[in-house]
Parts: sequence; C-alpha cells; structure tokens
Amino acid sequence: MDPNVEVPSYFRCPISMELMRDPVTISTGMTYDRESIEHWFYTCNKKTCPATMQEIQNFDMTPNHTLRRLIQGWCVANSSKGVDRIPTPRPPVDSLQVSDLLQQAARSNPFQAIQALKKLNLLIRESQRNRRCIEAAGPGPILIPLLAKWCPEEIESENSKICEEALGILHLILLSQDSARLVSEPRAMRSLGLILQRGNSHARLHAAMLLQNVAVQRVDWEVIVRQNINVLHGLVEMLREEFSHQVTLSALDALKAMCKFSRRNKLRAVDAGLVFVLIQLLPEAEGPKAEKILDLLDKVIDCAEGRAAMADHAMGIAAVSKKMMRVSEFGRSKAVRILWSLCSFAPIASILRDMIQFGGVSKLCLVLQMEGGAKSKQKAKEVLKLHAKSWFNSPCFPLHLRNYVSM
Repeated sequence: MDPNVEVPSYFRCPISMELMRDPVTISTGMTYDRESIEHWFYTCNKKTCPATMQEIQNFDMTPNHTLRRLIQGWCVANSSKGVDRIPTPRPPVDSLQVSDLLQQAARSNPFQAIQALKKLNLLIRESQRNRRCIEAAGPGPILIPLLAKWCPEEIESENSKICEEALGILHLILLSQDSARLVSEPRAMRSLGLILQRGNSHARLHAAMLLQNVAVQRVDWEVIVRQNINVLHGLVEMLREEFSHQVTLSALDALKAMCKFSRRNKLRAVDAGLVFVLIQLLPEAEGPKAEKILDLLDKVIDCAEGRAAMADHAMGIAAVSKKMMRVSEFGRSKAVRILWSLCSFAPIASILRDMIQFGGVSKLCLVLQMEGGAKSKQKAKEVLKLHAKSWFNSPCFPLHLRNYVSM
C-alpha cells in the first residue's frame, strides 16, 4: 500500500489500528476486527469492551456486513495506489460441521480421513472461535486413537500422514485429564516415539508440543518411559539438533515432567546424554530457555550419575557460573543449587578446581551480596564454608573475596 494513502479512521480496528478485514460488532455496539477482538477475549482473557471498558456478559459477535462492504469498496477504489482488496471472510465453523469431520476421520478409509483432518487443521488455524468450537467438540478421544492405529514402522508411508494431521490438531487444543491418559497409553506413546525420531520437522514439533501439553496433567511418567524409551530418546535428540526455539522449549518442559519425580527416568535421561546436551545449549541460551535448561539440569544432577556426567564435561561448571548472573532470580537459584549439589556430593578435585578457574566461587560470593534469595544465600554459604581451605590457598582466588570464604 502507498504510504500516502490515508485509511479512514472508521475503517480501522480500535485495537490494532489496522484496516479491518472481518469487522464484527459486540454487545456494547462497538465494532472491531474479528481477529483482534477474539485475541482480546480468548487469549488475553479480558471481559471488557476495549473502547468503552464496559464489562461484557455476552461475548457473541455479529458480522458487520455493511461496514465490510464499504471497506471492500474503498479497497477497490484505491487499488491503483497499491491497496489490496479484502476477500469476503468465510463463516465460522459450527459444532455440527466439526462433529461430521471428526466422524469422517474416525470411520472413513485413509484417503477420506486425511481429507477430513486437513479441513479441521485449516479451520482450527483460521480463528480463535473455530479453535474453541473444535475444543468444545472434545476431539481427543477420536483423534488420539488414530495415532496408534495409523502410525506404522515405515514412518514415510501414506498412512502416517493421518498421524501428522491428527497431531497438527491435537497440539493446538487444551487436553482434558482423560485425553492425557489416552495419549499416555503404550500404543499412542509408541507412535509419538517413532514420530519424534523419524518424522518430518512439523510432525516432530507437534509431537513435542503435545507431550508438553500432557506434562501439565497427572500421568505416570515412569511407566510411560519404561514402556516407550524412544519418547525420551526422541526428545533428547531434538534438543541436540535444536532446529526450532519452540521445539526446544516444548522438549525441555516434557523432559522436566518425565524426570521430576522419577529417579529411574533421571538415570535413563543421563544414559541418553541429556546432561551433555543441556550444557552444550546453555551458553547461547537466554531468558526462559536458559531458565528451563538450568531447572532441568538441576533435576537431572539430583542423582549421582547425573553429577558424574556433569563433572565429566569440561565446560559444565563454566557454563553454569557464566549464566548465573544473567538470568532471573529463579534461574539464579537453580544455578546455585547445581553448584551446591556438585560441591556437596561430588567434591572431586576437578570440580573444585573449575569452581575457582571459571568463576563459580566468585559468583557465589556475589550471591551473598545481593538482595533476596535467602535459600540461595544459605546454599552459597554452605559451599564456601565447606571448601574454604581449598580455595583460600589457591593462587587463582581473588584477594578481595577472601572475607566471604572465611565467614
């Protein structure tokens, strides 16, 4: 669009200030672009009218056909100035249409099932309203069994596309406890393990995000991983490849759920090389990603095998020490716990040497000077007192920090 073209103010959405493509009027009489007002209501969970701030009881949206036609006419009139015509939006999906497509996916032959699932995938991505309608239909008990039914060993086969399309829908919806249990059953998890290891990039992403959604539900991860170790191995491999930021976050959340309360899963994760992968990822990680890595690393080195794996990595102490003051208080507390665990339960010579050489001791001293974080301060004090003599006599130890070690 020509930057000199002036869009009439009443054609702009009061929320986005962009030209409205699908104007709808809400119960207060105000008109907004559908995408913007749905985001306001259903993603931001607002219960007020953005323009008037009146409380909303009725969230129905009525298409403003008159205004849409005026906008389309204005676009046509200004087409020579680079203004694209706005197409007439398709009507939102209804429950009967969703139910029919789900039944087709469940009862039809593979070709018809794929077509029905593709339509559902398109609909669920069109608008928040469509997504809520599909969620309300309870697709989990219909779509999840498709993972077990149509995921063969030959992941490149035509039938595996049914699994890919089903995952494209499942990872976008909120799972009920019952649906989470269905996903956690052996046959469904076996399919997810195959997809995580051999599927295409989109299918692997969707599988990781589905497991992330399952992670917030109460399921027995020790039994799940024992029956389908490929799920854990697939997630670790995806972390190692790091081909997507979203994949990394989803895999970290799923692995945390697997390891949080299960010592056996921690051992399995260590055997899969998780400690090495996390240390390799940490130096370049920022924000939530860095904090999730530290949180998961803290969980995994809770076992002796995890601590041994970290001690074997030449840059383990360095990576954690460097990141300690570059994350939030939560991330810093996890970094302190990691160093405390290593120095308390695996105080071998190489660990104590690296604590001095790579700044771990200095960072613990800085923790004592900071506001808040009482538990972190206590752990930092314990470590400094425990190895005071060893570090105090080191030629690498900063003289101005000796008072902290002798506390």
